[in-house]
Amino acid sequence: MTAGAPRWFDLAALAGVSAALLALEVLLLRLFAFSHWHHFAGLAVSLALLGLGAAGTVLTLAGRHRASRGDGWFLAGLLITGIGLLLVLAVQSRVALRPLVAGWHPVELARLLLVDFVAFLPFLGAGLAIGQVFLRWPRHTRRLYAANLLGGGLGSLGAAGLLAAGEVEVGLAVVAALLFALTGLWALRRRRRVGALAGLLGLGLSLAAALQPPVPAMSDFKALSRLRELPGVETLAVEPGLAGRLTLLRAESLRFAPGLSLHWPSGVPAQDVAVIGSDRVVPLPRAWPAPADHLEASLAALPLRLRPEGPVLVLGSSAWPTLLAAQGRSATWVEPDGRLLAIARARGAAGVGLTLEAEGAWRHLASAEPGRHAVIALDRAWTGGDAASEDYVLTVEGLSLAVEALSGDGLLAIPLPLEVPPRHYPRLMASLAEALARQGASAPGERVAVLRGLQAVLVLASPSPLGEKDLAGVQAFAERWRFDLAWLPGQARETANRVHRLDKPVFHDIARAVFAARPLPAETRRFHTAPAELDRPYPWRSLAWLQAPGLVSELGGRGWSYLDWTLVLSLAAALVTTGLAFLLILVPLGRLPRIHPPFGRLSVAGYFAALGFGYILVELVLFQRLILYLGEPVLAAALVFATFLVGSGLGSAMAPERATRASRRGIYLAVAGGLGLALVPFGAVRLLSEPALPLPLRLLALVALLLPLAWAMGRPFPWALRQLADQPRWIPWAWGINGFASVLGASLATLVSVQFGQASTLAAGILCYAAAFLIAGRWLARLESRRAANLNR
Repeated sequence: MTAGAPRWFDLAALAGVSAALLALEVLLLRLFAFSHWHHFAGLAVSLALLGLGAAGTVLTLAGRHRASRGDGWFLAGLLITGIGLLLVLAVQSRVALRPLVAGWHPVELARLLLVDFVAFLPFLGAGLAIGQVFLRWPRHTRRLYAANLLGGGLGSLGAAGLLAAGEVEVGLAVVAALLFALTGLWALRRRRRVGALAGLLGLGLSLAAALQPPVPAMSDFKALSRLRELPGVETLAVEPGLAGRLTLLRAESLRFAPGLSLHWPSGVPAQDVAVIGSDRVVPLPRAWPAPADHLEASLAALPLRLRPEGPVLVLGSSAWPTLLAAQGRSATWVEPDGRLLAIARARGAAGVGLTLEAEGAWRHLASAEPGRHAVIALDRAWTGGDAASEDYVLTVEGLSLAVEALSGDGLLAIPLPLEVPPRHYPRLMASLAEALARQGASAPGERVAVLRGLQAVLVLASPSPLGEKDLAGVQAFAERWRFDLAWLPGQARETANRVHRLDKPVFHDIARAVFAARPLPAETRRFHTAPAELDRPYPWRSLAWLQAPGLVSELGGRGWSYLDWTLVLSLAAALVTTGLAFLLILVPLGRLPRIHPPFGRLSVAGYFAALGFGYILVELVLFQRLILYLGEPVLAAALVFATFLVGSGLGSAMAPERATRASRRGIYLAVAGGLGLALVPFGAVRLLSEPALPLPLRLLALVALLLPLAWAMGRPFPWALRQLADQPRWIPWAWGINGFASVLGASLATLVSVQFGQASTLAAGILCYAAAFLIAGRWLARLESRRAANLNR
């Protein structure tokens, strides 16, 4: 056991490496999603985070040597972290991945493993540095854990700031520079000349990378890569932002017209294209008013033709051209990415009657005046979404808000890309039918029309039954421009499949089954078709797990593209993490001394695993729900993670030292009280969406609701770790188990929320804390029994 206590610069160094670790985690997610594949990003970072658990195993094995508790070990951890950051930058600039082909292409698999290993290194180094201090100063866990968490909170906020101010590669270089500067200063303070020189060299390399950042190599599967390969493409601007890097492109070859009839006889005007990240494509006119004659033959213009007067609301952005079709009318464009609005404003959007509002679609609908809009177009739906990404507007509750905001005969327009067999269309129809029913519609099918083109499906819905004039207008438009009528009230089945012929009129059959509450047709049996609801706001989830093998077998190679890859890879990450965690937890046991009562190996593993699972499950489900109020996932992540880490750091510093029934009761009563307060975002949906709450007040309100819970959840870990102070070699083992559980819990949080709902994820987190409470009670009972036995001797 090492005597003494950590000094202020030791705590500062610990906070610094923790900040670098959290910043790296956030930046890597954005980097992998931009350059490789957004489905792969979560898996890659989960595997990299195993470095923390692996560090616990290494420290457990090395804990018998006094050298493992000295400055050299901590310095090595700092340097490995910094070098790993620079290697991540170097490899990312040279290796572009195609993860989908790694299963049968050995070279691609080797490249994938190289990227994962390089990302693993800085997490391993940070884990060695952080875990070593608990082994070195086992009686000061409160201060150490507080510094660890406070530093992590600052790193989370810093990463959001770096993403808002610059490119992700610059952010990584800045984090590396700050870490090497910290390493050099700490080494000088400890009179470690070699370490100081290494820190200085690393600082120089990092600053060079920040000034001349290596551009990430991008997979040729990405939309940005494909667009740049078109003839004559010019890059007009590149702007950083929380929503991702915005690249503005111009070329005469950039022409977009989704939903356009094949019978349109003329051309389509060229437009500029904004690419958010590397996959989200948003065409923008070069100037307003913009040429839009072709929209006469576009599905996007149909709702505006049917409702030629009254305000128009366009929610979100995509390649779907409602904004072009609505120019000259009173229209509002609601888009959370202010950079897109700034481009539109600079190009004269206000001159064609367009009002620009930078906020989330849900909040705008929740605060909208009922019965105001003649047309509400969910343009954002055309892009689709990720199976594990929250989209609250396309839930039953969100669609109900949209219907409520329509005038009595207003129209809600929802465009979808055409897929055969239909994958997302059945869920949308089921959600829409339920939303209309909640608004008092006894026969939802009489209020819906569906048109189908070669590549697009347009769903129209109204609070009132569609009248004869509407039906005639839809039929005339479809006949003139040769679209299929997939569903109209009273339509005969044989009229639903005449132009773009399918084997069966499956879109009509699905609508008829939904509105008649009958079983869906066989074509949908492979997919998840239940309505999306507020508790499970995942309308783009389509995978029915047991049907996945049959889907691939039935559709062949095309079937692989129908899988929800984020969920598949989350499950893969959970399985791989479980296997590696089990192995790395067992490896040190033969080298550890016998553990003394009141502890047992299983009880220590169970307690710290329960805390790891409970903490990450509660934190992530609150992040999922706060997207509802903040609109931007990165902003929600920064708020939740920073609040939890800073609050938990404060709670750790105030954790009790002694293991008594009173201290255990106080710790877990505080957790229960904090959980009760954190339930408010799950119930007070309308209250927290009020227009009277501008963004700064919403942020303060949410922090006030989360901070007591974060404070309480920071106390059980250092309290229990402090009780192992007399058996310090078990500390890194316990810390490593907690890290493994957190990594596995991050994958499970997504899977549980998508499959069973956010309330189930929260309940699972609460049960984990209940388990930790019971295990701690068993420790205390055994401790009291031993004390009583000693007194009776």
